[in-house]
Amino acid sequence: MLHSLLSSVSFWKWCVGLLMCSVQVTAVQFCSERESVDITNGKMIETGVVEYNGVLYNPTQYFQDGNIRRGCICLVRQCIYVCQSTNLTRDELTVLNVNVSETYGDGTHMVNMATNDQYHLIMQEPDCAGDWLALQQDEAIITSTGELKLGEFVYSYSQFCMLPKDEMNDYFASFCEPEISDLSHNIYAVGFLVSLPFLVITFIVYAVIPELQNLPGMSVMCYVAALAVSYLLLALGRMDFYDYQSFMCRISAYTLYFTLMASFFWLNIMSFDIYWTFGGSRGRTTERRKFLYYSLYAWGVPVLFLSLVIIFDHTELISYNLRPNVGEEGCFLKEEKLTQFLYMYLPLLSLVTANIYFFAITAIRIYQAEKANVGMMTGNSRRHTKFGLYLRLFTIMGVTWSLEIISWLVTEPKTPPSWVAYALDVSNCLAGIVIFFLFVWKQRVKKLLLQRFVRKESISKDDYTGYTRSSTQSNTLTSMDPTNECVQIASLNLV
Repeated sequence: MLHSLLSSVSFWKWCVGLLMCSVQVTAVQFCSERESVDITNGKMIETGVVEYNGVLYNPTQYFQDGNIRRGCICLVRQCIYVCQSTNLTRDELTVLNVNVSETYGDGTHMVNMATNDQYHLIMQEPDCAGDWLALQQDEAIITSTGELKLGEFVYSYSQFCMLPKDEMNDYFASFCEPEISDLSHNIYAVGFLVSLPFLVITFIVYAVIPELQNLPGMSVMCYVAALAVSYLLLALGRMDFYDYQSFMCRISAYTLYFTLMASFFWLNIMSFDIYWTFGGSRGRTTERRKFLYYSLYAWGVPVLFLSLVIIFDHTELISYNLRPNVGEEGCFLKEEKLTQFLYMYLPLLSLVTANIYFFAITAIRIYQAEKANVGMMTGNSRRHTKFGLYLRLFTIMGVTWSLEIISWLVTEPKTPPSWVAYALDVSNCLAGIVIFFLFVWKQRVKKLLLQRFVRKESISKDDYTGYTRSSTQSNTLTSMDPTNECVQIASLNLV
C-alpha cells in the first residue's frame, strides 16, 4: 500500500514537472520578440519581480532567451503598432494623437500615445494575412482597452496600426481585413463534415440498442455527442458560415468551447472509470448513480470553465491581454499562444496526462493479476470488456488529442501551418471515422442490430401468421393437444 502511494506521488510529481516544462518550452511563443523588450539590466526588487524603466514584470510576464531576459511589455501596457515608420525611431516620434473612447464608451478625447505611459508603441507593421485598409483620423477610435472600434467590429492591437502624421498634419489608422477563406480552412471543414455522419451514426446505434446502454456505452454516447457538435461548429466556422464578429459567431464560439471541453472531460471520465473498476473498489453505488456523478463532473466542469470565460470577456477582472476575447478574431478564442494555452491547451494537457496515468496503472494491475494467477481474466470478463471498450477509444482519441497539442506547438499564430501541422490536423478531423469502425463496425454490434430490427420484423410476421393459423384451426389444435399454443409462443420467443 505504501509502495503504491509513493509510486502515485512520484508519478504526479513527474506530471507537474512535465506541465512546467511545457510552459517553459512554449513561453517564448507566448510573447514574440517584437512584443518584448530587453530587461536584462532590470532590477530584481522582490522574489520573481523585475523592475525596468519604471515597469514591473512578474514571473509570468518575462522569460529567458539565452543570456537575455525579455519582458512581455504588451502584457503590462497596451501596445500600439505604428506603420510606415522605417525612417522614424521611437525617440523621434513625439506626437501621435489618437481619438480614445471613454471607459464606458461615452464620448472620446484626444490622447498623445507617444507620451502617455499607458501605451507602448511598436515601430513595426503587424502581421496580416489579408489586406490593409486605411481610415481617416476621425474614423479611427481606440477603445479604453487598446482596441480599434469600427462600427460594430472591434480589432485587437495586433490587427491594426497607427500611421504618423503626414504633410497635412493628419493621422491615419490602418486595419487588417482577413481573407474570407483559404485552402487550409476548406480542407479542415471537409474533414470535419466527413467525420460528422460517422459520429452521428455511432450515437444512434448506441441509442437504439438497449444492450449497449450500460455505463461504458452511455459514456461513449455522451463523448460522441459532444464531439459531433464540436465538429459541426468547427466546420461552420472554417467555412465562414457566420458574419465576422456577429452575435451568432460569438454564440457559436461559446458553444464550441463548451462542447470541446465536455469531450475532453468525458474521455477523462472513461479513463478514470476503468482505473476505478480495476482498482478493487466494491462500493454499493449503482451504475445509474455512478453515471449521474460522472455527468455532473463531465458536464458541470465545462459549464464552470465557460462561465469563467464569459465573465473574463465581459468584466475588468483580468487585464485585456489575458482575456479569451471569444469571437473577436474569429468564431473561437483569440489567436494568441498565451490565451489558447490558458483556456484550452492547459486543461487538455492536464487531462491527457491524467488519462495516461489511469490507463498505465490499470494495465499494470491487469499484468500483476495475471502473473499472480488470480484468474482475473476468466472471473471478470465484464470488466475486461469495459477495459477493451475504453482502451480502443483512448488509443485513438488519446493519440489524436496529443497530436493536436503537438500541432499547436509547431504552428505560429496567424501564419500558414506547416505540412506537419496539416497532417496532424487532418488526422484529428477524420477521427470520427475511426471511432465508428472501432465501436459500431463490429460483429457483436451487427448481431445486436439484426436482433433489434431484422429478427423483430421476422417475429412480427411469424406472430401474425401463427395468429391467423390459430384462428382458423383453433378447434383442431385444441382437440389434438392443449399445449400447442404454449409451445408456439415459446418457439416465437426463442427466435
